[in-house]
Amino acid sequence: MPLSHPRPTARRPLWIIFLVCLVCFLLIMAYAQRYSTCYFFASSVCGPFKDWLPPLNSRVLTDEEIAARVVFRDILAVPPVKLKNPKVAFMFLTPGSLPFEKLWEKFFKGHEGKYSIYVHASREKPVHVSPIFIGRDIRSRKVVWGKISMIDAEKRLLANALQDTDNQQFILLSDSCIPLQTFDYVYSYLMHTNVSFIDCFEDPGPHGSGRYSMQMMPEVEEQSFRKGSQWFTVKRQHALLILADSLYYTKFKHYCKPGMDGRNCYADEHYLPTLFYMIDPVGIANWSVTYVDWSEGSGTQNHIELRMLHMNCGRILRPLMRTIMSQAMKRN
Repeated sequence: MPLSHPRPTARRPLWIIFLVCLVCFLLIMAYAQRYSTCYFFASSVCGPFKDWLPPLNSRVLTDEEIAARVVFRDILAVPPVKLKNPKVAFMFLTPGSLPFEKLWEKFFKGHEGKYSIYVHASREKPVHVSPIFIGRDIRSRKVVWGKISMIDAEKRLLANALQDTDNQQFILLSDSCIPLQTFDYVYSYLMHTNVSFIDCFEDPGPHGSGRYSMQMMPEVEEQSFRKGSQWFTVKRQHALLILADSLYYTKFKHYCKPGMDGRNCYADEHYLPTLFYMIDPVGIANWSVTYVDWSEGSGTQNHIELRMLHMNCGRILRPLMRTIMSQAMKRN
C-alpha cells in the first residue's frame, strides 16, 4: 500500500492579500467618513456610485441661517415679471462729478423710457453738465475704500433703483466708466440673459483665501470664500436678495476689513462673490461686464483707471480711449 504524502499548503499570492486588505480599509474609511472618501478620487470614477451612496453629513444650521435661507429660497423661486417696457438701472458710484457725462448722454440719446440713472456721490455734490443726470442724485454717505461703507453705498443704490418696478437689470458703474457698445446692444444683451454678472473665483493665495478669518465660521466656511471685482450687473431677483441679506453681510462687516487678524480683507472684493457662490452659484456668470484698460500704465501721478462697459467686446478702440483719457487728465 503506497504511503500517503501530506498535501502541500496552498500559498495565496501576496498581491491578492494586499488587494483584499486595501478594499477592506477603503470600505471602513468610507463608512467612517460617511463615504467622503469617494470625493478624493476623480468625479468620473465616483460618478457611477453617487446615486446609491448616502449623502454626506452636513452641519446643523443656525437659526439665523435657516431664516435667511428661507427668504433666499422664496426670492429665487419667484418667476421674473414680464413687462412691456423693462428698464436697465445705471447706478454710478462716484466720489464727486462724473467726467464722462457728455459721452453717456450720447449713449442714452433716443432711448428714453428704457433706462434709469442713479448717482451716489460720496465725497462732494456733483456738478452735472448733462441734463439727463440732473435730479438723479440719491442720498449719499461717505465711502472709505476697502471698508464695508463701499457695500453700504452699493446697497443704497440698489434700494433706490428697486423702487422703480420697471427696472429689471442693475449695473454698478464708477465715475471712470465709458460705454464701448451701443445702448441697443447693451439693452438687448442684458434683457435676453437669465444670469447676473458677478466676478467670482477662488484665489488660494495670500490676497484671496489668505484674507479669510475663522471668525466667519460657521456661516461662512473657508472653502466657500471667494473673490471678484466689485463691479456687477444683477437681475432684479438678485438685487432683492442682496438687500434681503443681513446675516452674511454682518459677518463681512465685522470680520473682513483692513488690518483684521493681521490681514487686509476688503469686503467689496469678497462679500458678493462669496454670497452668490453659497446661495445661487448657477445663477451667475463668473465675470463682469466691465473691462479695465491699463495700457497707459499705473502708479503715475496722471494715471486714471479707465473702466469700460462692454459685453465680451474683443476689439478695443484704443485711439478713442487715449483721447478720452487725455481730456480727463486735463480736467484734473
